[in-house]
Amino acid sequence: MDSRQLRLFVVVLTASFAWPAGNADDWPGFRGATGDGISTETGLPVHWSTERNLKWQIDLPGRGNSSPVVVADRVYLSTQDEARDLWVLALNRADGRTIWRTKLIRGELSANGPRNLWAHRHNPATPTLAANAEGVWAFFGTGDLFGLDLEGKQRWHRNLVQEYGAYDITFGMGSSPRLWKSLLYVNCITKGPSYVLALATDTGRTVWKTDRQLPAFADGADAYSTPAIWEKDGQAELLVAGAEHINAYDPATGRQKWISGGLGIRSRYGRIIASPAVSRDVILQCAGNPGGGGNGRVIALQAGGIGDITATGRLWNIERTAPDSATPVCYRGYAFLVRGNGVTVCAELKTGRKLWEERLTQGEYFSSTIAGDGKIYVLATNGTCSVVAAEPQFNRLAENRLPGTFYATPAVSDGTLFLRSETALFAIETAD
Repeated sequence: MDSRQLRLFVVVLTASFAWPAGNADDWPGFRGATGDGISTETGLPVHWSTERNLKWQIDLPGRGNSSPVVVADRVYLSTQDEARDLWVLALNRADGRTIWRTKLIRGELSANGPRNLWAHRHNPATPTLAANAEGVWAFFGTGDLFGLDLEGKQRWHRNLVQEYGAYDITFGMGSSPRLWKSLLYVNCITKGPSYVLALATDTGRTVWKTDRQLPAFADGADAYSTPAIWEKDGQAELLVAGAEHINAYDPATGRQKWISGGLGIRSRYGRIIASPAVSRDVILQCAGNPGGGGNGRVIALQAGGIGDITATGRLWNIERTAPDSATPVCYRGYAFLVRGNGVTVCAELKTGRKLWEERLTQGEYFSSTIAGDGKIYVLATNGTCSVVAAEPQFNRLAENRLPGTFYATPAVSDGTLFLRSETALFAIETAD
């Protein structure tokens, strides 16, 4: 072996022992690895239907609205069957074939709100899984949290309700865990117990737990958001939103770095469902209020703050055009915000100046917005997905329709778009 071959061998060997955060084209959690909802790939699908660019379609057992996650050659998701059993599935990404199915527990969602407002769209299999090259982690609305190996075998199990107290939340727990390096993060924000928890992925051991008791009015104390990771210049923060505030923690220790209020809504129905929307320099957070005459709020904060930045960190805000459930996406210097009725706003990310506002297909919108390849993808519950150019002028590139009811957020990996309805999974890949 000559010196050049030796150097190459060392590089390859070193890479093989690096932290298994996943391949560049993996989508290992809700809205990707950090929660920014952005794919760096090119050549992503624009047009599709059941007759065009549909790579495969499979029916799923039971019902659920967890978003698909993709690592290496597998797609993972969760579901609940008619017997109330909760399952995790591993599918072959190439053809949708089931690799394994693991039944973990039986349970129901604990929700205090009117059943007709959540039961048809929400069950314990709403939180999205987290996965990497070493395992899969499943959190359910029952409070049960599992670590699984790559064969679907249980490594560990904890029940956060039994440990820390019952959820007191109107529509039931719906937050997804966030995997970052060797830790798994879960936030619980309710009228009762509220905390952020960091666990070791291999054992489920608590690394840190930070209580998060903040003042909020009525349903404002509830949150259904998922933690996101902000990164810049080698620094990382864990962002958590709920109880009329957004704050940042040191991912390693749980120490709070900054906090901002200003997300209270003058209604007993105001709450936070959308997760933090991150970019390198600006962080967006929405507070929605579907029962309050359309009132809502979006605040934009300067990233990387210290202490209470409610006033000092505020860059801009928008009233009455706030998404409720759909997390915005910050992409190419623009903020794209989708309201529950499909009205979509494009604003300058640093100033909040509105560039365009257009209503997409009529219907309801709960799925969060994702972006990639110069496009944003906006999915309605009726299966219509609008593909819009990420530009300062409105340009709808396509409007595609699949059968089913869609609450889950799409995933992107290796040029394939994965769309999950309540009962089916579709893989879209450009072939024409």
